[in-house]
Amino acid sequence: MPNYRPVVRTIGAASAISATIVAADLTTTSWGLLLVRGSALFSNTVLRSGAVAVWESTNPTTASPDRQTFSDANGTYGITCRAGVQLRFKFYSS
Repeated sequence: MPNYRPVVRTIGAASAISATIVAADLTTTSWGLLLVRGSALFSNTVLRSGAVAVWESTNPTTASPDRQTFSDANGTYGITCRAGVQLRFKFYSS
């Protein structure tokens, strides 16, 4: 079953007072998803209850991650990401 990503539709300068009907057809595109399941480990030590951040690029960046999740008490995490792109994962503990 395919997954669908909505295509953004912007309506500029809409006014609630004008009482004019504005047509705004919406569309979607096919979007392949990938379910990633992993464990957060460091030198055979489980990294418990931390944040897992995912960027959809391998380029160095200071931008916010595209996806975020958390590892559980066993260091296990799972996250759905976009397929067909390179992913960079980073783990942050408290």
